[in-house]
Amino acid sequence: MRRLEEEVAERALAYVLDPPSDPNDVINYASPDALLRVFETSVGMAFADDAPAEPSEQIVAAVDHVIHHSVHTSHPRFLNQNFAGPDPVSVVGDWLGAALNTTGATFEAAPVFTLMESAVLSKLGRICGYLDDPDDLVPPLPPGLFCPGGSTATLFALQLARHRHQPDIAQRGAAGDQLVIYVSSAGHYAATKSAALLGIGIDNVVKVASDSVGAMIPSALETAIAESVAAGAVPLAVIGTSGTTVTSAFDDLNALADICDEHELWLHVDGCYGGSALFSPSHRYLLDGVERSDSFVWNLHKMMGMTQQCTALLVRDPQQLDRCFAGKADYLFQPDKLYADYDSGDRTFQCARRIDVLKLWLSWKHHGDVGFAARIDHAVAMADHTRARIAASEGEFAHVTGTFTNVVFAWVPPELRPITLDPESMSELDPTTHQTLHTLPPKVKAQMQAEGTAMVGFQPIAGLNTFRMLFMNSTVSTDDVDAILDRISDYGVAAMSATEPTN
Repeated sequence: MRRLEEEVAERALAYVLDPPSDPNDVINYASPDALLRVFETSVGMAFADDAPAEPSEQIVAAVDHVIHHSVHTSHPRFLNQNFAGPDPVSVVGDWLGAALNTTGATFEAAPVFTLMESAVLSKLGRICGYLDDPDDLVPPLPPGLFCPGGSTATLFALQLARHRHQPDIAQRGAAGDQLVIYVSSAGHYAATKSAALLGIGIDNVVKVASDSVGAMIPSALETAIAESVAAGAVPLAVIGTSGTTVTSAFDDLNALADICDEHELWLHVDGCYGGSALFSPSHRYLLDGVERSDSFVWNLHKMMGMTQQCTALLVRDPQQLDRCFAGKADYLFQPDKLYADYDSGDRTFQCARRIDVLKLWLSWKHHGDVGFAARIDHAVAMADHTRARIAASEGEFAHVTGTFTNVVFAWVPPELRPITLDPESMSELDPTTHQTLHTLPPKVKAQMQAEGTAMVGFQPIAGLNTFRMLFMNSTVSTDDVDAILDRISDYGVAAMSATEPTN
């Protein structure tokens, strides 16, 4: 037998280049107990107190189990999450970065990757409007940094906001002001998690009313700020959302920026999901005003197919990163060593850092701006096709909400057609209709998982479970969309038949 490393690498590469595409192979679903039994046929999932070294052939058998029973996110009928299967170039870039196994903290440890990060962050900064097109495209101080995920980036951004509010906070500790953060009612939970970790407090995160699609209502933000001031609190920051998780709603960033300018508040834009609209000339208008924000988080592992994870936190004033985070560890960040001005590790809370930039740099060089734009345009086209198919379904499906690349809808039993479903009318459904519609998506999804035919999410909108299709995978076709909708219809009919009383 060849070396274990070769066997595993061969399987991984084969999977990347030719992922499962059989219509019934999105997932080979199994219960936790069944999975544990499967692994007992090779090396077992658990570790004994005196764990032995297992034979390579048994480990390879376990790897085959891993691949067989994992969710195949590259499958064109995986529309379940705000990410999908990775770009193959990104995968091999990630492997190369892992093989080189350095850290992005200093130039001396990662000279190539330090410059690569600067080049990519500068390009992203120009795309979002933080930078003009400078002569130096690879500066020592780029407009941001790479972070381990969007939630961490939001945590860092809010610490930057608090540092601007109280520049001596690192030395003296918090001054005791009751600081308030504002985010839409449809915004990401990173706001509350960050408030908890920063000591601001979850109770001081104000969920501002959003419209029926999920976008923050600017007048409601004005009211919320006034109420905070009247209560003796100190408004600190507003989080604008560019692409909410469920409905892909985009806040009006120019309106939020006007309010933040008036009240001297930090404006952070959560573009983890929707920020990639900036790559498309046809859809970048959705983020008009992002250039006026103070910070902007962008997950390239969502729409752009980078492997988990690849997150950029961009900041309009990169000088503040050092002022906020620097610890000046003299064993690592010596100012008198070669090219110390390129060291990035003291501009973030982390020290050792994965090389997340290589996969993005390689993929971008391979596809170019045009290829990245095409990926976004394709995703929107697939969502538009889904909405058109729903509109033409003569009441079989009802569009609930969702823009851009998210489609939220319901399958409607024949006896309830036609029905209008939107966030405003849902509250007016009679209890029997509500119960019927509410219980269908979990049953349909369970059947999908059992048969492995698709992965589509569901979630409550205005208290009613609804389906959600998210288009992140560049291999999805209109045929896949039509097949998934047909499956949902079939499973819906079966679920209704199973619940009908028998005589």
